Amino acid sequence: MVCMMVLQVVYAQHEIRCIKREREALFEFKAALVDHHGMLSSWSTVDCCQWKRIRCSNLTGHIVMLDLRGNGERYISGEIHISLMELPQLKYLTLSFNDFGGNHIPKFLGSLSNLRYLDLSYSDFGGNIPSQLGNLSNLLYLDLSHNPFEGIIPSHLGNLSHLQKLHLSYLEIDDGKNVRD
Repeated sequence: MVCMMVLQVVYAQHEIRCIKREREALFEFKAALVDHHGMLSSWSTVDCCQWKRIRCSNLTGHIVMLDLRGNGERYISGEIHISLMELPQLKYLTLSFNDFGGNHIPKFLGSLSNLRYLDLSYSDFGGNIPSQLGNLSNLLYLDLSHNPFEGIIPSHLGNLSHLQKLHLSYLEIDDGKNVRD
């Protein structure tokens, strides 16, 4: 019995919890969004690793996944806050099937250097596709489909040497010369 209690205390001391600065960043991110449907209602406790739509590394406590995919009935809108830059180990980000009202994809997303998966499809992003996305050298999957972008596809996307899947279908972009230097 005593041995079991000691093991529980030792385990509790080594339990990984979310990093305070990353939790604060998610609160800032949430504050910039409109969440009429309660998708982020679990984002209120101290341990952000226990929140829905979040996954943390079991080893470090860093947030590695943010899955904010809408589903038609439940979705978010608003703006993507720069506080995402405080998630240095983020590998998976999906904001698909939401309503960003024609807002531009933030250029700072191109600085999330550990991203491997980025899905921004069906989210009403507008403006130009930022060339900074070409800086995501670890990216394996990129989906920008079904958004009303303007302009042309930036040639910088050709820098994504590890990319395995690229979805650009149903974009409202220029038809002729579709790559910009």
